[in-house]
Amino acid sequence: MKKLLLAGVAALSVLCAAPGAHATETLLAVMRANNGKLELHQANLKDGFCTQLLANFEEQAKNDQPIWLTLPAPDFTGMVIEAHCVMPDGSKRSFKAGKPS
Repeated sequence: MKKLLLAGVAALSVLCAAPGAHATETLLAVMRANNGKLELHQANLKDGFCTQLLANFEEQAKNDQPIWLTLPAPDFTGMVIEAHCVMPDGSKRSFKAGKPS
């Protein structure tokens, strides 16, 4: 799963850094479904929203709260294991949750 995630981040870094790209941030999230299966999800978010989402995750993690996220199209709700934002300039910001209890 980690190799898949890293490959996805690398590929999106190249795509997002392309000239003329829209100012969106790409969220890549490894999430645990209700059945326990880990899944990789991607969502394009408005500029600034992805980094704010990671800041919210970090705040929740300080309180040892599980972090749940619902993504649209297709609808999916799961517990966030790790999340990465790929910025329009190709830079990245990451969050990794502690072990769920």
